[in-house]
Amino acid sequence: MPYLKQDTTRLQTELQTLTAQQAPLNAQLATQQQAVTAAQAQRTGAQNGVAQAQARIPPLQAAAAAADANVAEIEQELRDAAEPPAGIPPVTWRVRLTALRKKLALAKTAATAAHAKVAEAQQGVVQAQAQVQAADRQVAAAAAVVQATQTAITALETRQRDVQQQLTVLDRWEADIARDPLTRPSLEQTAAELSAQVAKLEDTHLAARFELEDAVALLASLTARRDEVTAKLNAVVAQLPEAQAQQAAAQQALAAADAEIATHLQDGP
Repeated sequence: MPYLKQDTTRLQTELQTLTAQQAPLNAQLATQQQAVTAAQAQRTGAQNGVAQAQARIPPLQAAAAAADANVAEIEQELRDAAEPPAGIPPVTWRVRLTALRKKLALAKTAATAAHAKVAEAQQGVVQAQAQVQAADRQVAAAAAVVQATQTAITALETRQRDVQQQLTVLDRWEADIARDPLTRPSLEQTAAELSAQVAKLEDTHLAARFELEDAVALLASLTARRDEVTAKLNAVVAQLPEAQAQQAAAQQALAAADAEIATHLQDGP
């Protein structure tokens, strides 16, 4: 029958098209899975950065607490020396007060610098956590693209099986029609199956095509989203050297201030 031959040709063409689409999708899936792995590695690196940034805080907090304690101790000394002790000449007492006030000013400067270091380290943690969040978004976007591609491959493989089954049925029908001698019951069954299958084939084909188109559209959207997130992450990474340079400059300034304070403390009042 011409219809069977046409339908067979159509299904064979569709099967060839599906087979041709499968290899690029599989290659695309492999590339996308590599992107997920790379994004996960980047996230792990960012998480390690957070841990390192957090580890710098406790020693700095301890140093700030020690500086605060030193300020409190000097302030207590000033309160104790508010009145000249008996037997101490006024000049000696005033020199002592002046020395304590200078010592207090230097101690407060040192405490301020210590707290600035703590604040700087805490800001470093915030920046590192922002990198982790950006990496998390990139991992999620890459994983979603992989899921979309897997969905497209599953739909394609399902359609391939359906088409192959339909080709098998068509081969049986052609064999029944070409049988010599013909058998009426077999022909009637084939005719009934043909009528039902014609409608089913069209509906199935149309539905599968729509599903595949939806999957491809979703894949394109997710790919674009992944590229957008990747671009933003790259922008953040590009800003890191400048931020690190500023942090290094601030640390050098603090170190110079620490050295100046230490020099003043060593020189004494």
